[in-house]
Amino acid sequence: MQSYDEAFLPFLDPEFDSGFECTPWAETDPTPTPESGLSLAEQRRIRRMMSNRESARRSRMRKQRHLEELRSRLTRLRAENQELTSRLGGVAQQCLFFHSENHWLRAESDALRRRLLAARRVLLLRRLQRLMSMHASGFEQTWASLIS
Repeated sequence: MQSYDEAFLPFLDPEFDSGFECTPWAETDPTPTPESGLSLAEQRRIRRMMSNRESARRSRMRKQRHLEELRSRLTRLRAENQELTSRLGGVAQQCLFFHSENHWLRAESDALRRRLLAARRVLLLRRLQRLMSMHASGFEQTWASLIS
């Protein structure tokens, strides 16, 4: 009969548990039997060790799924970032275009405002001349009527 250490030496080898779905105890009943010659404490320790290995395997699988989800998210976010960067470039170009067009429109507005002001001045001067000519002729008629 093999000793305890010899019987479970393969289970203690770090390369034995590769993290794949198949484990050597998955095909057989992992529970040591009283006929195996092990004490109850050793049987519990072996069951706990097997349970811990299975738990570690599930944990590695969860970690792998999480890592795959993160990689997928990274790919999606990089694509979104590239799209947003491209859109930002287009918006920046439009902003420059509208800025220069706004500058040109303001300059044109100022020029038109100056022309309008000049036209108003000319009209005001013509009205003033007309009023002065009307008052001057009216003043002369009033003076003439007073003298005679």
